[in-house]
Amino acid sequence: WLVCAAVGCAIFVYSTKSGRKTQTLTGHVSPVTCLVSSDCWLFSGSVDKTVIRWDLSTNRRVATMQGHSGPVWCLSLFDDRIFSAADDSSVIVWEVDSARKVETLTEYRSPVKCMVAANGLLFTGSDDGMLRCVKSTTLTRVFEVQAHAHAVTCLLVATEDCALFSGSADGCIKRWDPDRGDCVATFTGHLGAVACLIMYNSVLFSGSRDRTIRRWVPSSGRLLTTFEHGTISFRQRCAFLSTEEDGTVRVSRVSENEKFMKIDHEDGTVSLRTKAANYVSAGPTGRLHACSPSIGRDERFDLLENGDETVSLRTCHSSYIGCKGDDLASAGRFTSSEPEAFERFAHCIVEPHRSGVTSLLAIAGALMSGGADRSVKLWDPDSGMLLASLEGRTGVTCLLEADGSLYAGSARGAPLRLPKPKGCLAKASSKPVAQKPTDPQEESSEVGIE
Repeated sequence: WLVCAAVGCAIFVYSTKSGRKTQTLTGHVSPVTCLVSSDCWLFSGSVDKTVIRWDLSTNRRVATMQGHSGPVWCLSLFDDRIFSAADDSSVIVWEVDSARKVETLTEYRSPVKCMVAANGLLFTGSDDGMLRCVKSTTLTRVFEVQAHAHAVTCLLVATEDCALFSGSADGCIKRWDPDRGDCVATFTGHLGAVACLIMYNSVLFSGSRDRTIRRWVPSSGRLLTTFEHGTISFRQRCAFLSTEEDGTVRVSRVSENEKFMKIDHEDGTVSLRTKAANYVSAGPTGRLHACSPSIGRDERFDLLENGDETVSLRTCHSSYIGCKGDDLASAGRFTSSEPEAFERFAHCIVEPHRSGVTSLLAIAGALMSGGADRSVKLWDPDSGMLLASLEGRTGVTCLLEADGSLYAGSARGAPLRLPKPKGCLAKASSKPVAQKPTDPQEESSEVGIE
């Protein structure tokens, strides 16, 4: 099953095999804010102040759990208990099987908006920046700290690292000792609220309202990479401008390094960064190479549109990059005239997020991000190279993998089943990448799903 809720009061159940809607669950009288499942039980929280337990084997409402005096924002499951947090600044503990209220935790001074249970502990983050931890069985307090200056927006427990991470509306991320509540490291760099955190290949990734993704050393908080630039590729006939391991720049049909990170400068010039984190450079003799670790005068180019759907690259020495005769690219023709045919390239640009990043998902060899700009982006998780962009209908609220398929939740309407990356990072194709997710009106066998 794939269960989702968007704008409205209903919950929809889809078959991940056929992509068809199998059931509509009705019972809430206000929008549903959160979902969590345990075996055949589904729990939903709503603005109507209730939690409902559903039996997915019969698609029937089993119990309505009442106790909150404000909208329910988040749910968390641990063993035989479910925790609900609401706008009334309380957390209620319920039994999973009986839906009976066990206890109400009322020591919170502001609404709890994020919550995670792990290793016998329940961690909560609230709008006043407080981070709290209680034992999930006895409900005794473990620690309470003023974690951030503004609201705690997301939490992540890294079990292998024995660490707790918190993200905040103040743009900071902090690492905590989950047993004592001591702050171990502070991660600074984001210019907007941190919306999501994931751990992948022993590295921490964060997505923010500042439209960027950042890659961190989880132990120290050192910033490794900022994912904020688009990519561009250049094609002549059936070959692409590409680089080799030794820095050679050529026009080739077989290279796998034809994508360049496009760095835009305030003076209108661009720099081209390779996957190996080097920059394409053009010297006064016209020789091209991609070995420069930093940007100087020779690493800046004018990207000129020719009016025939092609572009040309002009160096700071007033020469055009081109390929004539053999496959080696050079910029040795010094002229102020229009570029020749061998100095013109078809091109493909993949733009970065234009609005805040809302969700992250790590898959084999790649990182996916969803944004409020309706797009899902595919990134190289090591270099930060943007590989592809898929445009949806509305803002993306979440990303998940289920039964071998990838899904994007939509702010309005049905979720979309996304095409799987082909070869992931092993072979990043330069064919048009502004793909569309599956639309159920075009192919009903895919979960597109209206």
